[in-house]
Amino acid sequence: MSTKTAVIGAALVFSAAASPAFAQRTTPGGHYSLLSGTTVPGGTDVVSGEFGWPSASFGFTHGTGPTSDAGFRFDLLYGFENTKNSQFGVGFRVPLRVMIHRRDRISVLAHVDPGIKIYTTTPALFGFQWPIGLTVGYTATPEVNVAFGFELPMTLEVTGPGLSPVQMFLGPMFGPALEYHVDRQLTVGFNTRFGPIFSTKGGGGEFGFVTQMLLAYRL
Repeated sequence: MSTKTAVIGAALVFSAAASPAFAQRTTPGGHYSLLSGTTVPGGTDVVSGEFGWPSASFGFTHGTGPTSDAGFRFDLLYGFENTKNSQFGVGFRVPLRVMIHRRDRISVLAHVDPGIKIYTTTPALFGFQWPIGLTVGYTATPEVNVAFGFELPMTLEVTGPGLSPVQMFLGPMFGPALEYHVDRQLTVGFNTRFGPIFSTKGGGGEFGFVTQMLLAYRL
């Protein structure tokens, strides 16, 4: 056997042995995601809590397929429509998420969260919400996901104070997120969004922001 043939053979053997290791390093083996560009795996259930401004949220997410999941969130609201203005309320929504693209370490996810909100004004303020968004995620390591998201929160308020309470709040919000898988079950993270919030009643926009810590557990 010539030296050249031996070198080529050794290189092929090394490549075959190294490829699974590389794939293992670059693929999140069975991990779920709530903040990045991927979803909860099909058949998997995750409970979660998000704590910060403008709410504390408690949720359940079920993987409905390899690229989609659905669930519900109960929100204790204390910030009014993502602004700095304080107002207590409650909300309920049904997040529907679909991963629309994935290549190597990068993934893109779209979502819509239809639901309702009630604020404890006098009279009570009731509205329908359907925020939509896109998130681009990057798998930095099997344990760490980083992401950047675009959100368009939308709320149509149909009752509330004043002679003409009907109004709509919406505004583009952007921000990064970080997710760390402590182990196969436990995940922690931090999510942010920033941007202007506008009302159809006019008066100019207000600065809106979301800053929340995530705790999630795979059942």
